[in-house]
Amino acid sequence: MLAVLAFLARPAAADDVVTIALPQALRPGETAFVQVTVGVIVRGQEVEVTTADGRPIGTVSPFGIRSGGEAGTYTMPVPADEIRDGRLSLRLLITQSNGPPRPPTVDEVKGVTLSVVGTRP
Repeated sequence: MLAVLAFLARPAAADDVVTIALPQALRPGETAFVQVTVGVIVRGQEVEVTTADGRPIGTVSPFGIRSGGEAGTYTMPVPADEIRDGRLSLRLLITQSNGPPRPPTVDEVKGVTLSVVGTRP
C-alpha cells in the first residue's frame, strides 16, 4: 500500500525558514519528499533548498521554460535524520548572477509541500 501525506507551507517573512510538521513519525519503509512549486523566475536563477542549518537538500534549476512561464514543481528526497521532533525546517534561497542569494518572493516560490511515501504493513 502506498501512503501519501502532503502539507503546504510558505516561508515565514521574518527568517525565511519554512517549517513543516509531520502528522506522525516516519515509519519503517517510509520516505519523506519535499516538493517545491516554483513560479516565474528569471533565466539563470535557481532555488537552493537546504535545511535550516545549511545541509543541502537540492537545487531547482529550471531549463527550457518559456520567458514569463512558471517553472513547475520539483521533488527532492529528504534525509530522515533531518526530521526532528516531527518537523522539517528548510531554507530556500534564490541564486542570481548579479547579486548575493536572497529569499524568494511568494511569486517565485508558490509553496513547499512535504509528502511521506512508503508501504504500510
